[in-house]
Amino acid sequence: MAKLQHPTTLLVMAGYLIVSFLCSFLLLSNSVTCMYDDFQQNSWDQVPVQTREMISNINSQPSASWQAVEYPQFKGKSLADMTNLLGALNVNENDLKGEVMDKDNSTNTPLSDSRYLTILRLRDFPTQFDAREQWPQCIRSIKNQKNCGSCWAFSASSVLADRFCIKSGGKVNVDLSPQFMVSCSGQNNGCNGGFFDATWRFLVSVGTVSEACVPYVSFGGAVPACNVKSCGVPGQKSPFYRAGSARKLEGMLDIMADLKANGPIQVAMGVYRDFYSYKSGVYHHVSGRYVGGHAVKIVGWGYDSASKLPYWICANSWGEDWGIKGYFWILRGRGECGIGKMVWSGKPAL
Repeated sequence: MAKLQHPTTLLVMAGYLIVSFLCSFLLLSNSVTCMYDDFQQNSWDQVPVQTREMISNINSQPSASWQAVEYPQFKGKSLADMTNLLGALNVNENDLKGEVMDKDNSTNTPLSDSRYLTILRLRDFPTQFDAREQWPQCIRSIKNQKNCGSCWAFSASSVLADRFCIKSGGKVNVDLSPQFMVSCSGQNNGCNGGFFDATWRFLVSVGTVSEACVPYVSFGGAVPACNVKSCGVPGQKSPFYRAGSARKLEGMLDIMADLKANGPIQVAMGVYRDFYSYKSGVYHHVSGRYVGGHAVKIVGWGYDSASKLPYWICANSWGEDWGIKGYFWILRGRGECGIGKMVWSGKPAL
């Protein structure tokens, strides 16, 4: 007599068959995205970061506002491998949900769409703004953090470097060192991630040095000891570039005003599996599980006439062969991936 299966096993098998059937049906109807490989493979080291099926499904969505691509540098990588490309700590999925709302000062209630648009016009906010066009000589080139969760250091050092150049009228135009921050910021965790508030406290109290002084070497995840060596610059008393002040920005109006007046800002976002395959267009989460928190740099905003969607322009730290030459557009004004919930900027000490 054949041995009966344990009830739990039968339940799991039945669940898998139901999910598989529903996914197949829904995919054929092209009504939703249903990625059940996340259901099949619970272990992060078994879930591939990209599959041709997932990418094809994203690109075939009638309502898709962005395009996905299979990146050769991610071939054979699992989600566990890809967490090393992140590094923003205390960025939890639940904390990032919901709208990023501005409030009417007179009523302390969220602004209506009409009131919001009126304020944008009164404050002379353009439909499109790009710091790369506003200050072309000051915006840092795209870097690559590689196999180290140092996005917090890359984005913050890049923001501060941009702002030094902008505030000085181009006189202080130098790449700043994320490696110094990774090795020397004791309240952060090096290649295992960092905190926005601790990062900016460090930049205010200590600062960082030039990239030429302490170049990036943590490509493979190893963090050398902090070595404060002399990096003197002719005519400059200290080798450190500090932030004179730093603050957390609140709401889209605050973000846009600070960006337009002072330059790029640092922002946290939640990364889902499909984001790794982003190629172009206005990104919004379509499929795949939440992977972790990431820190990037907002350089501007715009409006996509094709999809009729507003977006932020962001600089990533995964190299120029990812996304739009290292940049990406992400849906603006609807709390997509928590963008806008955790935003910091600082003013350079000049």
